[in-house]
Amino acid sequence: MDTRDTRRELGRSVRLLTDEERWLFVGLVAGAAGYLIWLAGTGVAVSQVADVAVGAYTVDPWSTEAAGLAAALAVLWVLLPSAVAVRYVVRNLTNLRGNVEQCYRFDRPLVALVPPLGLLAVAVAVGAVRGAATWYVLALLAVANTLLLVRTVAYGYRVYSFSAPRLLQALVFISAVVATTATVSRAASLGGQAALVEAAAARYGVGDLVFGEVTRAGLTAPLLPLVAVATPAVLGLAYVWVQLFASLLVRVRRPDVPRSAIRAGQRYPQVVQPGTTDRLAMGTASGSGTDDGSADGVSESSDSAGGSAGGSTAGSSTAEAESGGSDPASDEPGSSGSDGDAVESPGQTRVFTPPEDADDVSPEAASGATGGTGEPTVKNEFCPICGETYAADADHSNCPNCNAVLDRD
Repeated sequence: MDTRDTRRELGRSVRLLTDEERWLFVGLVAGAAGYLIWLAGTGVAVSQVADVAVGAYTVDPWSTEAAGLAAALAVLWVLLPSAVAVRYVVRNLTNLRGNVEQCYRFDRPLVALVPPLGLLAVAVAVGAVRGAATWYVLALLAVANTLLLVRTVAYGYRVYSFSAPRLLQALVFISAVVATTATVSRAASLGGQAALVEAAAARYGVGDLVFGEVTRAGLTAPLLPLVAVATPAVLGLAYVWVQLFASLLVRVRRPDVPRSAIRAGQRYPQVVQPGTTDRLAMGTASGSGTDDGSADGVSESSDSAGGSAGGSTAGSSTAEAESGGSDPASDEPGSSGSDGDAVESPGQTRVFTPPEDADDVSPEAASGATGGTGEPTVKNEFCPICGETYAADADHSNCPNCNAVLDRD
């Protein structure tokens, strides 16, 4: 089997890390620094506003003022930054029309997940060798898993079988919520709210999750940061497995998918409606009625709603596939597939067919020859309204075919 195309796309997937995908690494570094500054500034500001608005309040025992303050900080520290993170990721993955960027439109979308999976394997190996999930190991895992989730979002935009942009954005939002919550649990002291965070965790019974540790196979790590690091990979891989199962169902059902139902940047499914040979999906061979087992596209990308078929279609089969494989004669009004009349292609020259009574007309009259007096002999006239000819008669003031008033001037 020829794997040159796969190797070429795999190389392009790796090169994305140092080219078009630099926005992700810049965003991780700048976002982490900016978030810590935001955490400190808003923590102090909210504390001062609370002192002015409600005065002194207590967190032990838990009070209504403390609950209100915790809710305000949850919005400022967790929900708002998570929404910004989703917006940042989606804006860089999609173009102005909301379709996935050209650099992520792989003919084999799964190659986009290979680099982050390789980086994830390296991070796990480093952690296993060290025997502990140190902070730099967690940081490496966080980068690998974030990259995996971002590539999964691009993969989800590209495929056909199970492509739900809102769900993909929700996966990014959930991961950001867990990550910001883990950061707050460790850095709330920057805003002077460490006591409030500890009291809130104890009040709602999540103290062990927020501040506990976990030990597995000789590795010890803080529980919530470890969950935050693992969440993007878990959500991303879960989506990929669901999508692969959905693609299997598509191959079994073999639906007829109209071109208008595919977003720009999605792969056109290489499937056909069962039981038909004249209605082909984009990218299938003419008259074959079969596909190559791929429910998510053809060998070439379909980047716009008016894109061409894949590389397996050639010549007239391409035009047939793009029109849904229907007979063009059936699309013309008044045409019939049973009378054997061919539909003229643009630019074809019509051949004049004489009327049935052409034998009754003398050659001189048919050619407009002159009579004995030297004047042209006119045997019929032409109606400019309906385009029909009729026998010349001075008594005709209306066309006998369409009854249009004739101008005799």
